Amino acid sequence: MRHHRKLTDDERHQIIEARAAGTPVKALARQFRVSRRTIYNTLNKAQGAHPARTQTISIRVSRRELAGFKDGMEKRGITDHPAALRCLMGAADALLRPADPAVIDHLKAWGAQVATQGAAVNHIARKLNEAKLRGRPLPFTEEDLTTIRTFARGFLTFAEGFRILWEAQQAAMTREVNKALEGLATKAPAP
Repeated sequence: MRHHRKLTDDERHQIIEARAAGTPVKALARQFRVSRRTIYNTLNKAQGAHPARTQTISIRVSRRELAGFKDGMEKRGITDHPAALRCLMGAADALLRPADPAVIDHLKAWGAQVATQGAAVNHIARKLNEAKLRGRPLPFTEEDLTTIRTFARGFLTFAEGFRILWEAQQAAMTREVNKALEGLATKAPAP
């Protein structure tokens, strides 16, 4: 392979289109008889990037973290892990944005509701404990039962609402990750 061969404008255009269609860089380098660096330089120039301004970073990860990353990439059919990391870093603004204010408002409202109803249930428990400690009959009224049932219903409603919000948040995050990694898959994603 000749590493210093100049590409024609037509070849550069073909490389850009082939890479956008998902052709691996290694295959493009072989096809056009140039180095992978030449392919990367061509792609970077087409995007207006400045390859000389890149940085190499190193991080330490646990075996579990690395296995989780590899598993996530394998499920998406991605074998180019450095490219996947670059894509995810490029999408950091979308992936790391703060929680939706509506979600925060819902959680605050539910927290206030749980605190109010929880205080009522605590009052009932205190009243029953005092009666038990003094050897008196347990003063459990129909109103106490209604309070406990209201608290239980509120808690179940909270749990279901939280589950719905959590699943929506997870689905949105998955869409953002898939969007960031778009075009890197070398095979169809696993079901």
